Amino acid sequence: MQGIKEFFKKNKKRTALLVILLLLLAFLFSVIGVINFFLGKINRETDVEAQDEYFETDIYNEDLEEISPEDVEWDNQQLYDDSDLVNILVVGQDGRESNGRQRTDTMILLSFNPETNKASMISFLRDLYVQIPAHSDNRLNSAYVFGGFTLMKRTFKENFGINIDGCFRIDFNGFEDVIDILGGVDIKLTAAEAKIIGDGAHEGISHLDGDHALMYARIRKLDSDFGRTERQRNIVNAVFKKVKNCSVRELLDLVDTVLPYLSTDMSNIQIASIAMKYAPKLATLEVSTHHVPADGTYKDAMIRGMAVLVPDLYEVKKDLFEEFLPF
Repeated sequence: MQGIKEFFKKNKKRTALLVILLLLLAFLFSVIGVINFFLGKINRETDVEAQDEYFETDIYNEDLEEISPEDVEWDNQQLYDDSDLVNILVVGQDGRESNGRQRTDTMILLSFNPETNKASMISFLRDLYVQIPAHSDNRLNSAYVFGGFTLMKRTFKENFGINIDGCFRIDFNGFEDVIDILGGVDIKLTAAEAKIIGDGAHEGISHLDGDHALMYARIRKLDSDFGRTERQRNIVNAVFKKVKNCSVRELLDLVDTVLPYLSTDMSNIQIASIAMKYAPKLATLEVSTHHVPADGTYKDAMIRGMAVLVPDLYEVKKDLFEEFLPF
């Protein structure tokens, strides 16, 4: 016993360093434990069962040019590099989680540039006619139902030259709860939008709770899919602005509520790494919004019985890498 005391007396500096190291390790393991506790609430979607392809046909529209699939020309040149960006694809299904994997009603690419502190939010229209790897050409919204996140990533890479770092799917119950936890959002409505929403909504700035925000985001017949995706971006932007002003307690409540509604193919370490990189910059992050395809980069057509948007991939990629993505 005396020998041990003498050892520590002679090695005070080593003992202090050892204690500090042990305290740091204890703190690190505590942080890892908290992160795993929260992120463990997210549903994991990695290996999924592939489904047979099919075509979601529409009522024939004689005003649209009918094109044979063999006559569509694809530009598959990879002329751009997005390795400086973090690209996260967020999708939403047109249905409830209990209905299983379905076509994606919403596809929004969140792209971040760590060097410039800029971000882009880009909606991809579901009726885009694209190449689906190992499948027939089809609507973009079919990739998820045929092969989950893996096929979504391959589809975005092959058509748009974008490398997706990770995917998230959120069901509509989670969407409503996020809005309600934030106390609702303020959205500028047109008279026609306000009429559809009802319940006191009016032209101009209206305060919407989760249920009415979801109703606004899902309006279909008022104009076009372009208008619908713009409404979705308006909601996401409104949520982002409110989150920037949340207290730590409010953020924890929000995270705790929304995570069980999410599904992802990312690991806890990947998510935590991105969160720690961007959380301190959230208040000053510059966000721009866009949609693909942009005007003049597609044509309407009937293919395989579907009313689709046939993109000019050369022009689409030019827009993405020269204007939309946050370089």
